[in-house]
Amino acid sequence: MQRKWFEMGHKDENQNSLPGNGDGNGTNKSEAVTRAPAATPRVEQAVAKPVEHSAPDSQIELLAMEDIYRAAGIMNPRKGYSINKVIEMLHSEHIRSSSKEIKRASVLMALDAAGISVDEVLQDAKVRQEAIDAYEVQQRKQFEALLAQKAEENVQIQAELERVKARYGERLRRNLDGIAREKATFGNWLTQKQQESQSIAEAVELCLKPQASELASNSLQDVGLVNGGTKPV
Repeated sequence: MQRKWFEMGHKDENQNSLPGNGDGNGTNKSEAVTRAPAATPRVEQAVAKPVEHSAPDSQIELLAMEDIYRAAGIMNPRKGYSINKVIEMLHSEHIRSSSKEIKRASVLMALDAAGISVDEVLQDAKVRQEAIDAYEVQQRKQFEALLAQKAEENVQIQAELERVKARYGERLRRNLDGIAREKATFGNWLTQKQQESQSIAEAVELCLKPQASELASNSLQDVGLVNGGTKPV
């Protein structure tokens, strides 16, 4: 396992030693210090596009980690041994399932074999962490501003909704009141119509002459009454 790990650690170093990469004297030009200063990196250039407050679908565009590092001026360290290289080592199938102590020993062994000091890796980790922390501060301000804007828009929308509801609620109430009035008016008319029809029927009945059958029936009733009142001789 150690042999495989040394081969992994020396991979980048061997590539840098290929013909054409050196200066002819055994010195590799790529080993020149290319790191950014240790001071807190500036990430103003990494600011996402400003939020369009007038756009209802505006959103914050966030940069990928590598873009943040690039915008902050963080260069790849010599031989590529950044803190991300160590992370890559820890995720390697060779030591991924090993104990913490074995992982630490393997990483330190690989750094030592590549001629990279631990301080270089820790400095790289520091400036990268500072870069993403500063970027977070900037984006959090925009995020909170966007949330405040959306909250204000929601308040305005809710107020407009209440006004619309009140307006249409009043129209609905007037319609319901109108329906009730029309029902009452039509009901009263039906009552009057029924009374009118009954009065007409009674008047018509009195105006009609009795029929023949009714006259005959009345005559028989009269004869029966007369005969019933005469005594036999």
